[in-house]
Amino acid sequence: MNEKPDPPHPGNRAFTRVDLLALMASSALLLFIVLPALGRVTGKTAIAQCAANLEQYDMALQIYGGENQDNLPNNGQANPGAWPWDAPLYLTDWLTNIGVKWTSLYCPGTSARFTEQDNLTLWIYYAPWRRLLGYASTLPYIGTMESTVGTYSFSTNINTTLNMQRVNLSGTNYPVIPASRVLVADSTLTYGNGVPPPAGPALNAAMLTCDWVNISFYPLKPGISAHLNGLLPLGGNVGMLDGHVEWRDFTNMLPRSGGNLDPYFFW
Repeated sequence: MNEKPDPPHPGNRAFTRVDLLALMASSALLLFIVLPALGRVTGKTAIAQCAANLEQYDMALQIYGGENQDNLPNNGQANPGAWPWDAPLYLTDWLTNIGVKWTSLYCPGTSARFTEQDNLTLWIYYAPWRRLLGYASTLPYIGTMESTVGTYSFSTNINTTLNMQRVNLSGTNYPVIPASRVLVADSTLTYGNGVPPPAGPALNAAMLTCDWVNISFYPLKPGISAHLNGLLPLGGNVGMLDGHVEWRDFTNMLPRSGGNLDPYFFW
C-alpha cells in the first residue's frame, strides 16, 4: 500500500528574498545597537592583553636580573637607545630565546594604526644593533632619559638593578622600593615640538592640549599613544620593578623622558 507524502509544513519552507531582506535589516539594527558596547569591550580586552604582555616582559627582565646578580640589561654606551622603546638587539634575542613572543612586545592598544605587519617591520627594521618595541623601558643608556628638562630630571627614572634604589632629588637621596619603581610601561607619548611640559598644577591642563595621535617618527608612520579615548589616552599599564603590573590613569601620569624635538613619554 502506497503511503501519501506528508504535505509541506509551513515551518519547513525555504527562505524567500523578502525573508532574507528582513533578516539583513534585523541584523543591521542589532549591530547598530551592539557596536558601541562591543567597542567598549574591545577596549577593555586590549587593556587586559596589554597587561598580560607587560607582565611577560617584566617577568623576563626579572629572570635576566636573577641570572646576572640582580643587574638589569643596558643599551650600551657605544650604541645608546634614542627613545625609551628602543631595546638592544642582544636583549631582544635573549627574550625570544627564552620563549617571549615578539608580538607580545607590542601593545594591542595601538592596533587602530599599527597592524601586526607594521609591528613586524618595526621589529626587523630599525637599526643593526637595536629594535623599536611597542613598550617603553627604564633601562640605562636611553638618550632622552639621561637628560634634564626644566625641573624634570628624567635620569631619576632609570633602573640598573632589581634591588631597592636611591633617587637624588635636590641633593637628597631618597630610598625607593621596587614596588613603586616602573620598569616597563605603555608607550604613552606626545610630540614635544621643543616645548617642555610644565610642572605642577599646569601640567594636567597642558596634557589636554597635546597631540597624542600624530607623533612624528621614522620609519613607518606617525606614532599613536595606546588606549585612546577619542583624542586623549585613558591611561596605561606599567610593570613595576618587583614584577607586578598595574593600571595608571592618564591624569596621574608625569613626563618621564623627552627633550628638544623628541616625543615626551608619560607614565
